[in-house]
Order: sequence, then C-alpha cells, then structure tokens
Amino acid sequence: MPVIARRVGAAVSDGAKARIAGLKTYPTLDTWRNPLTRGVARHFAHEAWIKTHKDLDFDYRLTETEIAGLSCMRYETAGERPDAPLIFYIHGGDFVSGSARTHASVALPLCHLTAAPGLGLNYTLLPEAHFPTQIEEIDRVYRAQLASAPDRKIVLMADGTGATLALAAMMRWRDEGVPAPGGAICLSPCVDGTGASDSHIALDGHDPLIRSGGGRLFRQLFRYYAPGRDLSDPAVSPLYGEFEWLPPMAIHAGGREVLLGDAARLAEAARRAGVDARLRVFDGMFHLFHMHWSMDEARAAHNDLADFINSL
Repeated sequence: MPVIARRVGAAVSDGAKARIAGLKTYPTLDTWRNPLTRGVARHFAHEAWIKTHKDLDFDYRLTETEIAGLSCMRYETAGERPDAPLIFYIHGGDFVSGSARTHASVALPLCHLTAAPGLGLNYTLLPEAHFPTQIEEIDRVYRAQLASAPDRKIVLMADGTGATLALAAMMRWRDEGVPAPGGAICLSPCVDGTGASDSHIALDGHDPLIRSGGGRLFRQLFRYYAPGRDLSDPAVSPLYGEFEWLPPMAIHAGGREVLLGDAARLAEAARRAGVDARLRVFDGMFHLFHMHWSMDEARAAHNDLADFINSL
C-alpha cells in the first residue's frame, strides 16, 4: 500500500494543513463486506463525519421526515426564502455508509448561503439492498417533490458515489419524460465503476482518505454494488451514458484526490453533449473537503456553488 503523502504546498491554508494531517483513511471493502466488522466501521466513519458539524458557525435545524415512504432529513437555516430552490442532497459513502444526517455538513452551508431549504434522502445502504434499489428510492422522493410543489425549482446535489446514483436517476428521468432538475451539483464525483481514470494511478496515495489500488478497489466496490452487471453499463457507471438534456452542472474536485479524473471526464462528457458544465479544481484539497466548513478552501467552494445556484 502506498504511503500517505502528508506534505502539502505552501498555498494551502493552515486550517487545511492541520485537517489533512489528522484525517484517517476510509476502511477497505473487505471491512464493509464482513458483517462482524461492518457495524464498527460504520460507527467510526459516522462519528468522524458528524464531528464536522462542529465547524458550522451558523444556526441550522435537522428534522427527520418521511417522503414516499422513505426516511429523509430536512435541512433548515435562518432566513429561508420562499422562492429559493430546493436542494435535494444525495450523500456519498461508497454505497455502504453515511446518511443524510452524517453528511449534513456538506449541504447545510449551501442552504445557509442561498437561503434555500434542503432535503436529504436516507437511501438503503449495501448490503441491505443492491442496484438499482437506491436509484429507485431517489426517483420516488424526486417525483413526490415534483407533485407537491410543481413550481419550485430543484437542484440535485451529490457527492462521491452519491453522484453515480444522482446521475443515473437523472438519465432515467430523461428516458421516462420526467422534468429535469433546475441544476445539478457533483462534489468529488465517483462515476466510473471501471476505475479507468488516470488519477487512480497518478494520485493514489496522495489523498489521505481514499485508496484506489490503481482503480482495482473501485471495480471491486461497483461489483459489490451491482453484482453481475457490466461495469460500463451507464445505469451503473453514468460516465458512459448520454448527457443530452441534463441541466447545468457544477462539478468540484480536490487537486490531490484519486477521483479528480472522474470529475474532469464527467465535465468533458457533459460539455460535449451541450450541457453547461462548470469544473472547479481546488489546489491541495482532498476528497469531499466541502464537509470541513472551517477551512478557507471549503468556504470558497461553497461560495462558488452558491453563485452557481443563484445563476440558474
């Protein structure tokens, strides 16, 4: 296993340097697959993510709710505008961990900056359910929101493997004639289950959170997510899908994460299809640095996303 590169450039903020030094690598897939270790791994991963809530320096409220028979979380901040879009958030976590609550620090800053309400879905994790259950659950909640507030714009926001689920859902809506979201946000997107991006090789060992094994570990993960399916099937790896009809997209990645290549390829595929796709790469940043609101780089990223939403 490559040694974690903890050295960072001088341009990286002091807060980010300290955060990078203290981060621990995510568990391996073998840990997630083993029923004896999965619960413990989820506990410690969730605990680490919830700690990032302490970075939030504004008032907010998390409220559990049920939509279309599914568990969801409402995100509320002060000064919400009735005409603001709804931010519909799909969390990451390698399909096996995370929740709308644990990842709240990803969505709440954007709600705060745009005065928009947020909604997160607790889709069914692996191995309790496999592909395409998670996509179908996103579909049910999205359609319920369209039915309850047809005039309200929806911005679909996702990170990591959540971006795979969100993009696959949008491609399904296109094929089935369902109205598209007003915009889409993909943070540190993991959208190619074949692990073909060069960054899986060039940057493996430089992100303190994720190991790739040259793409091998991602192929294993996606085989676990969609057993027996072709990993290049667009329903499984949406990077290989058709991007026509998709809404304007904001795509963010860190300069040292193995998923940088997925982000770059996603932006290029969307651009070639005529989609207004905006890629931002943040120097020295790691996977889903947006979760760490106290860092200058995270604040800059969320302000960029707020500009994107306000431009829709």
